[in-house]
Amino acid sequence: MASNRILEFTGLQDAQKAVLRKGNINTVDALLLTSPAEIARRCKTSLAEVKLIVDAFCKASLQRLQPLEEVKHEGNEKITTGDPRLDNALGGGIRTGMIWEVAGESAAGKTQLALQLSLLVQLPPRLGGLSSSACYITTSSTLPTPRLLQILNAHPLLSSTFCSLSNVHTISTPDINSLLQILSTTLLQFLARKSNDRPVKLIVIDALAELFHTTTQTTTNTLVERSRSVSEISASLHALASKYQVAILVLNEVVDVFARQINPEGLENDLLYFEQSKWFSRAHSIPSEGSKEVSLGLVWANQVNARILLSRTGRRRYISEDDLGARALKPARDTAAIRSHQTSTDQEPTLIRRITVIFSSVAPPASLDYIVTEAGVSTLLDDNSSSSQNQIERVLAPSSLERPTTPVVSIPVDDVSIPRSQLPPLDVGFVEDPTSANFEVANDDEWEQYWKDYDLPEHVYSDPSFDDGAPTVGQHATV
Repeated sequence: MASNRILEFTGLQDAQKAVLRKGNINTVDALLLTSPAEIARRCKTSLAEVKLIVDAFCKASLQRLQPLEEVKHEGNEKITTGDPRLDNALGGGIRTGMIWEVAGESAAGKTQLALQLSLLVQLPPRLGGLSSSACYITTSSTLPTPRLLQILNAHPLLSSTFCSLSNVHTISTPDINSLLQILSTTLLQFLARKSNDRPVKLIVIDALAELFHTTTQTTTNTLVERSRSVSEISASLHALASKYQVAILVLNEVVDVFARQINPEGLENDLLYFEQSKWFSRAHSIPSEGSKEVSLGLVWANQVNARILLSRTGRRRYISEDDLGARALKPARDTAAIRSHQTSTDQEPTLIRRITVIFSSVAPPASLDYIVTEAGVSTLLDDNSSSSQNQIERVLAPSSLERPTTPVVSIPVDDVSIPRSQLPPLDVGFVEDPTSANFEVANDDEWEQYWKDYDLPEHVYSDPSFDDGAPTVGQHATV
């Protein structure tokens, strides 16, 4: 319905509208969400008359049932990543109508993949693109156009005939409110105008977690506010993905994982968040991946359709053209692109990274090695199977893997019982409205008490040279 006002609805008779007007039933919500008995009391009419009005409204507002052959099959459009093995791991490429999350530490290659897709979406369908444009939303930086030009010139699928920087539209947002305004108003109007001339089929947010960086101490109120903001952003993203059938790529950060070797009294049979999060926030294809998990917590994890983790493994390997397989570079750039990863000469090994599909609604979990070349992200064949063009390592479930020994930071404690109240609280997994009557914030806020008991002196937060002796990765601290 175009309007929520019941009196503007043409499916009701004037006499029925007059009855509703008498009881101040002016909106569709008031008619459908108020009990018939309450409506009859307020309108001073019979219960049978109210049921007739509700039935008449429901019948008149029903949409025509469409035959199956008339229903548009949505979500079948895919954007190639420019790498056959990576496309295979993602279920055929980046599918439209979904929210894709790419998380990873700094310099893992998140922005490289996003820039690469912003150009590949412009390709014609026969080459894996959608003949469309991209909208690139930045949060703390500007669009790196020199890198876009480098990928355009080096990638074997890209050319100035099909792709142009003018088809990568960009806008910057400094805070959460600005992002919500862009998603709900600015971007909606822009997508409507671009419906015919190279429609937007890819929206990139680089990077969402940076909008939530704050210097204020974490409390239950701040976590609830963050959860509410995350829910509002995800609702806007899903509305855009569904209405305009665009692929939404959200870049995110990772945080360190601290293994808790704690078994306090009364929690032996409880499933802790630390144990649950390994299923949806961490990767387990190699031991080093388990030391990082995706940020923004459980609320955001429930909003994405696919989660991809990029990791810096610390491994190095000598790369040849055969390792890239079908992912060849442009002839004029072959040698230069491979050498671009060497620290000094082509005799030194190349830094290897790892890409892992943690979960996806269109593909099973998978993991691949990759490097970042002048042409963008390029996966590698396995050392033992260099002849296979589509080789993908399927990831085992976390429970079937041995606990990684490094570099997870472990904090052992003495065999003493720790009351539940002394455990530092985790994330808020739900959203509450503090303005509602059912929401109350306890006076003894658990986060406030936590900071009172364990907070450091104020000068520590502003003194970059301060060293509190905190353990680094691979070390152990005793409590």
